[in-house]
Amino acid sequence: MSSKNNKPRKKIGAFESEDNKILGLNTFLLKIEKDFFCTVSIVNEDSFTTTNDLVLDVNFNFNLSEGLSILALGKLDGHDLMLKNEKDSFFQKAFQKLRIVSNNLFDIKELNLIFKDSTVVVYRIFENSIALELNKLIVEMHNSYVYFTKGLTQLPYEIHVPLLENNNFYTKNALVNNSTIEENHKNYNSYWGLYFDSKVDSDIYDAQEKEIIYGKLTMLE
Repeated sequence: MSSKNNKPRKKIGAFESEDNKILGLNTFLLKIEKDFFCTVSIVNEDSFTTTNDLVLDVNFNFNLSEGLSILALGKLDGHDLMLKNEKDSFFQKAFQKLRIVSNNLFDIKELNLIFKDSTVVVYRIFENSIALELNKLIVEMHNSYVYFTKGLTQLPYEIHVPLLENNNFYTKNALVNNSTIEENHKNYNSYWGLYFDSKVDSDIYDAQEKEIIYGKLTMLE
């Protein structure tokens, strides 16, 4: 499989002054790191107190296949890690507590799940969508792994979920049929953007049909 080294971006200091401090944020970050074997960084440069939007990097010391198994099943190489199986998203409860404690409706506008060989970039599609839908997305990615890796032959080094109209994948050369755009804004299980080392341009993965789209793009003048 192809792979690409994923280096974490520079961490933004969230607690350097009382002006930009989000009450409960440090507790939230530490909770995620402890429970899910990762490190979490805030990477957006905007002032937290003015935007209320967070961009987070979550760095795992696992490959994508291992990480999806751990997060979706609580298992690694078939061994049960004895993780508590929650119906909620793996950090939905922790993030909801942050919103309550901080007395602000802070939201995550982008979440980057950075594994050793691949990065999954998850975009917000409605208020609190990442926290609410992340667990379902992880399970779907785990179940679809063989399909978006081209039968386990190629691993995308970057996966964008979902494919939105303002993503780089919508270019002057290729565009998914316009009737699909509205759906993409509401549903993570629609179209994903895949980047492989073997080519410059991205591929589009149809998560519902579990296939990479070939020859189905509408070419623009």
